[in-house]
Amino acid sequence: MKRFLPLLITCVLLSGCISDHEEPEWSLSAGDILPDFSVVTTEGRRVSSSDSFTSPMVIIFFNTGCKDCREELPVIQKEYEQNLQLPADEQSQYICISREEGEGDVRKFWEEYNLTLPVSAQNDRHVYSMFASSGIPRIYKAREGVITYTFP
Repeated sequence: MKRFLPLLITCVLLSGCISDHEEPEWSLSAGDILPDFSVVTTEGRRVSSSDSFTSPMVIIFFNTGCKDCREELPVIQKEYEQNLQLPADEQSQYICISREEGEGDVRKFWEEYNLTLPVSAQNDRHVYSMFASSGIPRIYKAREGVITYTFP
């Protein structure tokens, strides 16, 4: 059994969170219409798809239990901080939306990693399921109601 443990660990690590241990069945792509969604941040500010008409949006879906998400969120934080250095009319609006993770766990992670990204904790997959059927982290950029970029 000990001989197979390294192989098992390698397989688990390689499977990652991006695919949820399976190939994503579907995801919105560049050129698709941004779904009509609305969330409230932990600070009480409402963010919705209509905001993409006033400034470009970056929408990040995550779960702090996902290894890939834990690695990517600090990188996105740096991009967010650079974005804030731009003139106001050139800035993008960022919103991180948790997938099936409550506010307590999200807030703890944000504090531990000193994240200042706007975040909305969602206990279910309601908003996420408007964008994809599986796979996190998942990033969408949108402008004027249209998705312009996706990852993965």
